[in-house]
Amino acid sequence: MIFELALGLLIGNLLEWAVHKYLLHNLGRKRASLFSFHWGVHHRNARRNKFADAKVSHRELFGIAFLCLLASPVLFVSPWAYTGMFVHAMLYLVIHNYAHRNPDWCYKYLRWHYDHHMGKDQNKNWCVVHPLSDYIFKTRRKYEYNRKTK
Repeated sequence: MIFELALGLLIGNLLEWAVHKYLLHNLGRKRASLFSFHWGVHHRNARRNKFADAKVSHRELFGIAFLCLLASPVLFVSPWAYTGMFVHAMLYLVIHNYAHRNPDWCYKYLRWHYDHHMGKDQNKNWCVVHPLSDYIFKTRRKYEYNRKTK
């Protein structure tokens, strides 16, 4: 049970990394892409507003729901692994939206995601929930800022 739950969380982290890198960035930079909202709206807003982006993306909500539905056959093989994946997806939704409404909190507790948006290279630091996959694939980059938190 614990192993399967942990495996589901790991798979969720790997999927988050891959979706962010390949769909939201690689395809998202193409204006005609279904994923262009991520680069063209979310990243632009975060850069312009010192990381803040208060808009909840309906496409993000739909995308997470679609991925959870797509992965639902895992329920029949390993309900605990699916639970881990589902928990990771829900954590992503909550944490990502909270972080962009509270940049100081994100800077302090989710520095990897802050670095993704505000660092020199926005093609690094793909993870939001936890940077495990960034460490595995060597895409975690740390940056220094002249910034004060509250």
